[in-house]
Amino acid sequence: MGFINWQRMRCRIPLMLLIVICSSCFGQAVAFDIQNAIDRASPGDTISVPAGIYGPVKIDHSVDLVAEPGAIIRTTGNEACIMVKADDVLVSGFIVRGGLYGIYLDGAEGCRISDNTVIYCKQPGIALIFSDNNTIEGNNASFNGIEGEGWYGIYLSNSNNNTIQKNVASNNGAYGIDLFPSCNDNVIADNIMEGNMYGLYMFTGCSGNVIVGNVMSNNRNSGLDMRFNCHDNDVMNNTMSQNAVSGISLLDSEGNLIFGNELSSNERFGLHLLGSGGSNLITYNRIDESRTGIFVESSGNVLYGNRLRDNVIQAEDRGRNNWNATYPEGGNYWADYSGEDLMSGTLQDRQGSDGFGDSPYRISSESMDMYPIIGERFVPIQLIGSEINPREATIGDEVEIRARFESIYGLSQVSVRVIEASGYVRMEPVGAIYKGRLATALFNPGTYRLVLTATDRRGYELEETIGEVMLHSRPGRDFQAAIAEMSGR
Repeated sequence: MGFINWQRMRCRIPLMLLIVICSSCFGQAVAFDIQNAIDRASPGDTISVPAGIYGPVKIDHSVDLVAEPGAIIRTTGNEACIMVKADDVLVSGFIVRGGLYGIYLDGAEGCRISDNTVIYCKQPGIALIFSDNNTIEGNNASFNGIEGEGWYGIYLSNSNNNTIQKNVASNNGAYGIDLFPSCNDNVIADNIMEGNMYGLYMFTGCSGNVIVGNVMSNNRNSGLDMRFNCHDNDVMNNTMSQNAVSGISLLDSEGNLIFGNELSSNERFGLHLLGSGGSNLITYNRIDESRTGIFVESSGNVLYGNRLRDNVIQAEDRGRNNWNATYPEGGNYWADYSGEDLMSGTLQDRQGSDGFGDSPYRISSESMDMYPIIGERFVPIQLIGSEINPREATIGDEVEIRARFESIYGLSQVSVRVIEASGYVRMEPVGAIYKGRLATALFNPGTYRLVLTATDRRGYELEETIGEVMLHSRPGRDFQAAIAEMSGR
């Protein structure tokens, strides 16, 4: 073909044709057929997908599917946006949204799913079904399953030896990451799971998993929940805070290692062990600021080296568990322990301190920490001083009671009980001092012990005897005779 004189020809070419030609040169108006590119690719090929909005795709042989910025795969149907049914597939960099599933691995091995944003799917954002030895890394699988019966950010079922790391799985309908059932030997590391019902949920026969370095906080139930024969898992160095029920909850699950986790400010329980599962090793965890630090219903667990501080109830043991290792490994740090450390040795009967309390820390009638670790004592409510005025009075007089406190969380209620009678005084704050008046008109002569109770806004309670008051009969009048006279009228 000879040289074309564009100066002569341009007036004869319609404007729309010029746009199509120019657009075709820059690859913008001609639609990229992503499914066709996948189908025509040879195993091992890399397909670079330009910016645009694409429908669902299916990958049935080994390819690398890599998104350029702005590449979106979505569907409104009940299907997967990206279905992977082949081994050794890479899917990276896409925005994936809608559909029943976002990215679905079905019987796939050796795949890598990385750096995708998967949102607003009806069911799992990312699902691995009977899929082993895959890596799911750096994805954001959030806001999935928030309508209908959807549940999951990332879901594994009958899938083993996978690495799930550095993902965000937050604000999903129920579970940030879910393993159910029979998911074994997976690594769940350095993920963020917040704003779900459960951060990480493991259900039915999941074992040998390593759960390390994750953040599972601000969930509507628990940070980590393992149920029904989830055994021999290692849960290490995770952060579970501000969950509405518990930091870690185990039900009928045994033989797990719970090591080095930070469980703080969970509303009801720091660590919650239910059912019959035992033989769990719970060690070197920090458990702070929950209603109950550790609640154990099962037996045969070993708990030592843990730090329990600022829990309203430090621990409740309804089974029979071992709360210390052998000497000199020792027990746990209890911030409310008030014993001394003057002695040492296995029986704490040798002179010289050893960092352990000389007397046990009692948890229940059958469980105690034999070697409580000595440390700074935490006192949420402290009575600074009290006054009873007068300490001797005539029946009918009022007795003024004053008390002054130091309280970390502020007091919600202060009262005084009269132990030998039915007297009760509600104390009210007046400036920095709580004041109340005890009416004595219906008392008999005698000496009465006064016990002060103060409750703070977190539920801590202080109870302390503050003294006695002696009441005398009124001169010239027999109180009992007056009562008998009034009864006879």
